[in-house]
Amino acid sequence: MKKFLALILFLLFILFAWFGWQWYKNTILCCDDTVQKEVKETVIPEVVKYGPLVFDWDSGKPITNDLWPDKKNEIQSADAEGKILRIVGPYYKEEINNTTFENLGLARADALKQMLSDSIPIDRMEIDSKLMSNLADAKTKPFGGTILDWKIRNENIKEIDNKVLIYFPYNSSQKLENENITNYLNSVAKSLKDNKKTLTLTGHTDNKGQPAYNKWLGEKRANAIKNILIKLGVGADRISVASQGEAQPIATNDTEDGMQKNRRVELEIK
Repeated sequence: MKKFLALILFLLFILFAWFGWQWYKNTILCCDDTVQKEVKETVIPEVVKYGPLVFDWDSGKPITNDLWPDKKNEIQSADAEGKILRIVGPYYKEEINNTTFENLGLARADALKQMLSDSIPIDRMEIDSKLMSNLADAKTKPFGGTILDWKIRNENIKEIDNKVLIYFPYNSSQKLENENITNYLNSVAKSLKDNKKTLTLTGHTDNKGQPAYNKWLGEKRANAIKNILIKLGVGADRISVASQGEAQPIATNDTEDGMQKNRRVELEIK
């Protein structure tokens, strides 16, 4: 009888031990807060990949990565006769400029110009700068903002940012009859066919003659360009005309070359 009771007690002990282990495994081991916390805190760090061309704070030296060769090829592929590459370097007024340039933007643009000189002639590139305002992480992380754009440059047409200058002869409202202007106005008309953008044409003159006459002449020049664009298929309601006469020269009126630059229509697409 005693052996039978001992066997029963032994079996009960084994049963209780098994149930106890199952409870411990399913509650304590499974749901331990420390284990969960360690799993949650295992975070894969984010990999930050910058653009092909960036700069460090206070530095005029360009920083490139593995994306730069493709970007360089893209720039070169857009080259065309009668165009120059305009390079605009970004800068912040808070930066310390230790270069010989007026600001770090010009220094950065010139450094990039030298980088591209192995494939683009120096005399077909021009530099400029742009003051930036969005500081954000610029002081601690590399930043972009460089503008590279092919612009038309010849004796008749000059693209500047979002404006185009079309030059006129002295005391004339007739556009210069040549291939440069004809081709450009054709390209403008084609670019407006598939959108709803509008045009603003503003006429300008040199300072010869009376201000009232020059105001009239500037408007006459703007209307001459408008009429050509209408003939090319641009709706008249999409073209605004204005005149500044002699009031806004972009060059000196003391030389013939300067006066030629002032005799112009400024075309802006909005």
